[in-house]
Amino acid sequence: MRELLKAILEGDYHLSEADSGAALRKALEHDQPDVVLLDIKLPDANGLGLLPAIKERWPATEVIVLTGQPKEYGAAGWVAEAVNRGAFSLVSKSAGFDFQELLDGVSLAVERRRQTEGNNAFCLGG
Repeated sequence: MRELLKAILEGDYHLSEADSGAALRKALEHDQPDVVLLDIKLPDANGLGLLPAIKERWPATEVIVLTGQPKEYGAAGWVAEAVNRGAFSLVSKSAGFDFQELLDGVSLAVERRRQTEGNNAFCLGG
């Protein structure tokens, strides 16, 4: 899935990858990205468990959580937990995965992040 997302997004965005919770923790040492696509199921971690660390280190970064749980089968619980931990949105990657929904979500998250940067710069400049 990560390779497919990379192929879809790399033409429009600068990407870096973390293939595990350990790699993501290491990535937290680097520059703040606009958006993180965070899978709930990582080989060595629960993505929701890492979400607070992401938001603590990179508070302005928008996080889109990806789950294999179909929307019609309990994803509402995941949504509530993800939002409570600071996620921008949650996208189901189950059967019928809607790439356009994800692309729209990434675009909105980037726009929101940049508006927040602009708002902060305006407030500091005023």
